[in-house]
Amino acid sequence: MSAETAARGLETPGGLARPAPRISLFRTLRFRLILSVALVHVCLMGAFTWESVQEQSQSVREQLYNRGVSLSNLMVVASTNAVLAEDLAALAEVTERVHRQPDVRYGEIVDARGQVLASTEPRSIGRPVGAMVAASERFPLPGDDQLLDLREEVTVAGRRVGTVLLGLSTESLDAALRSTRNEGLLFILLALFIGSVAAWGLSLALTRHLHELTRAAGQISAGDFSVRVAPGARDESGVLARAFNAMAVSLERTARRARQEHEKRTEAERLACVGELSASIAHEIRNPLAAIINSVSLLDREDLEREDRGEVVDIINSETRRLQRTLNDFLDFARIREPQLAVVDLCPLVEEVARLVERDPQSQGRVRFRLRFLDGSCRAHIDADQMRQVLWNLMLNAVQAMSGGGEVTVRVECGDGRVQVSVVDAGCGMEEAFVGKVTKPFVTGRRSGTGLGLAIAQRVLMQHGSGLSIVSQPGVGTEVGFELGAVGAE
Repeated sequence: MSAETAARGLETPGGLARPAPRISLFRTLRFRLILSVALVHVCLMGAFTWESVQEQSQSVREQLYNRGVSLSNLMVVASTNAVLAEDLAALAEVTERVHRQPDVRYGEIVDARGQVLASTEPRSIGRPVGAMVAASERFPLPGDDQLLDLREEVTVAGRRVGTVLLGLSTESLDAALRSTRNEGLLFILLALFIGSVAAWGLSLALTRHLHELTRAAGQISAGDFSVRVAPGARDESGVLARAFNAMAVSLERTARRARQEHEKRTEAERLACVGELSASIAHEIRNPLAAIINSVSLLDREDLEREDRGEVVDIINSETRRLQRTLNDFLDFARIREPQLAVVDLCPLVEEVARLVERDPQSQGRVRFRLRFLDGSCRAHIDADQMRQVLWNLMLNAVQAMSGGGEVTVRVECGDGRVQVSVVDAGCGMEEAFVGKVTKPFVTGRRSGTGLGLAIAQRVLMQHGSGLSIVSQPGVGTEVGFELGAVGAE
């Protein structure tokens, strides 16, 4: 990781700022706060309303019962003498007065024989009374019973001379209780609405600072260390905002120092690279240049034989080509361009390069290639020209490692979204300590090499998000491979 990327700290490996994760609505602090307040309101107001309805229901029922008992007692008092005298007119007047009272469904005065002397229903007068209630009913009434039946005996000197029956309707009572329950539900909903609005306002005040902090953190992760947030109120959110600003100042200071150190290190590395490159160029061209100079001085001699002159010319041509090859390698290493990515099938590309390497003068007649494509098609996003150069360098290295000839195996396989390419030779191999150095520029185990073949391949693969993996054993051979992201078949 570069110093600049390390300074940013919150960036992804690709250098892009990681977007803030989206939070589900049901996981947000605002939703949880509103839900909590709403549940508290529903539970508390529900319990309060239920208790109020129960108390009011008990009170109203008790009032209705007491009013019925009072009416029945008044009927007993008003009808005692009339029952003894069998004054039907007086008894009818008593029942008529009772009938005018609210909620009275029926009222009857029965003599000791069970004959109805007076009733709110004229058709019942003179008839035997039906089955009388054994005792006055009390709330709660069973089932759908909406009639409270009361009974009071008319006694004179301890002897029952008659009975007063009174029936009170509970319909108005039930209607009043239903109205009370509905009002209670409306009250609960109103309290729930008011509580939710209050909770929303509170959550908005609390989460507003969190949203500002999240936005500021996203800007910092994108590399903008100058962002600050308003401290806000003198509460916990204000303390958090001030701590965030202090962190941003520290990060900005650290990033500035990291950039300065990175610039210094980059300049030092550049100067070191220039020095190493200059020394390597001088070393690589010194010997062929000396050979050319010596050969030219020999050509100036008049006594040089014709055959010797031809050998000198051959030396000049050979060393000149060697110089040209060395300079071409240096130029290839120095000016690797940005890859132009496209979806390419690696199998035909590997086959093409293998056939070219087989026809190369260094391998012709000595080395043959065995291609193993474990899948029919292995497609990846690559720069075809650059990947052709990588494959050429790897295969040519394998050929040069097998001075006695033999077989080079090239495998291409797909799996788990990756494409694996491997070049395996049975050459001289490398020591373990040397394996870690071969991808560095100017490191080579051959006298005639520049040490840039694997270095160029490594740089190209790094631009493709990959790199070389090398496994080697002296006297056994070497396997060099790399991985690329696979692309599914269309």
